[in-house]
Amino acid sequence: MSARKDLPTRRAEAATSGARAAGYCGLEHPDGGASCTRSPHTDKRHVDYYNGRKSVTDASGTEWSE
Repeated sequence: MSARKDLPTRRAEAATSGARAAGYCGLEHPDGGASCTRSPHTDKRHVDYYNGRKSVTDASGTEWSE
């Protein structure tokens, strides 16, 4: 029998799984508050198109690289 995972680990895995099911990369920003909303990709550039926009007319918000 395997050890039960703690709640924060289960929540993080559920969030990643949900993002993938929605068609997103889902990688969380290192500082938190954003996650990659691009489709799954092989490059190391990540973008959250919803969080971090300075104006409603901005095409993307928070961007980062691994």
